[in-house]
Amino acid sequence: MRALPLKAQLYIFFVALVALVLAVVALISVPHNALIALEILIFTLSICITDFYPIVLPREDKAEITVSCALKTAVAIIFGPYVTIIVTLLGTILAELLLRRSWYKALFNAAEMTLTFACMAMVYEFLYDGSRMPFHSFRNAGAVGAMVLTYYLINTGLVTTVVTLTTNASFVHIWKACLRDTFWNNLTIIPLGAVVAALWLYQPWSVFALVLPMIAVRQSFQFIADLQQKTKEALISMADAIDQRDPSTYQHSQRVAVIAEAIGKEMGLPEEELETIRLAARLHDLGKIGMSNALLFKPGRFDDAEQAEFRRHPLISAELVKSFRLFNEGQSLILYHHERYDGQGYPEGLKGEEIPLGSRILAVADSLDAMTSVRVYRAPLSLQEALAEVQRHSGTQFDPTAVEALLRVVEHWGGKLPWAEEVSKACDSVALKPSQFPQDVPRLKVAPSSSKIHV
Repeated sequence: MRALPLKAQLYIFFVALVALVLAVVALISVPHNALIALEILIFTLSICITDFYPIVLPREDKAEITVSCALKTAVAIIFGPYVTIIVTLLGTILAELLLRRSWYKALFNAAEMTLTFACMAMVYEFLYDGSRMPFHSFRNAGAVGAMVLTYYLINTGLVTTVVTLTTNASFVHIWKACLRDTFWNNLTIIPLGAVVAALWLYQPWSVFALVLPMIAVRQSFQFIADLQQKTKEALISMADAIDQRDPSTYQHSQRVAVIAEAIGKEMGLPEEELETIRLAARLHDLGKIGMSNALLFKPGRFDDAEQAEFRRHPLISAELVKSFRLFNEGQSLILYHHERYDGQGYPEGLKGEEIPLGSRILAVADSLDAMTSVRVYRAPLSLQEALAEVQRHSGTQFDPTAVEALLRVVEHWGGKLPWAEEVSKACDSVALKPSQFPQDVPRLKVAPSSSKIHV
């Protein structure tokens, strides 16, 4: 909890306090009889079990979705607000404890879910026609639709607020990301909850006929998430294969990803965009996988034909990732990461803000790592020298906003790169005599009179 900003802590405690007040009111107001107690027990345990097996989305923040929302929706329709509050709070807390989440995450998740489904139950209570059967009339069906809308507004609002307070990211960007990531899940899960409610109201034990379909839905979502994660891992493995072709550039894409992410965070980009930039950084040189060693590791300057061939690698990289739907948004970042802010770059000569922001960030991160990395034919530039070069080319090769963000990042890092000691050790082990330059190593040119940093 100490790692969270004070405003985020206060917000979590406020949400939890509201949920606690609702729980006290619910406990006082709910009918006290054995049947209600049994029904509360059944749904509480069912919610706990389904929450214990969440679907982890293939994202850096490890966001999760779960089919327990269907059961919570059913409770809201069948029993109304009071039982919904009790069941949701108890079921979520039990699952959070079993999953051994940090106590403040468990506290917020339980409170947020309680408030969300309490509001959904109130909406249905206000709109339904007197029969709790969700498909009894168009009015009731409309009430279910209103529950979906309520879920989006309350759930995404509460979650977006805590993320915004924790990360200082844009509320609107985070909110849009939440809507995008959960849209199809909620569009199917909440109506499924209405079906569960209808079966329970018709014949309580008939709800078990939905056990297999719900397991199938859960497994389908998990299969898609796993497939996306495997795709991501396969692409990254290909990128690592590029780095490993030359020991002096090993882990280049990983370092670029760290720098680019830090710049993006400093610029206040939401997690959604940071995730795209991270993956684009890891894959930005993927097109070099088919490039010959003679060209890729040529120590001297390229002739015109070689230069044209080398400049095709962003196009090839973008083409390789184009077929992966998971990475559609990152394709343009890779394609344009060698564009210049003044319009003199490649492959299309885009200028200024015509270049995607992620590409402008990658250009800065890529160049900084290239200049500060060890090569067998030269020692790396010091961080201060490299930053001076980046600043000198601000407004021509690089986006000034990204450059300013980089300078602040380095200041936050204490004036050094996180891997500075590793670079220093590697530098000590590299022979720098010109006569020992190998024929299969690329050069980095940083000439004071040049108008461009060559990477």
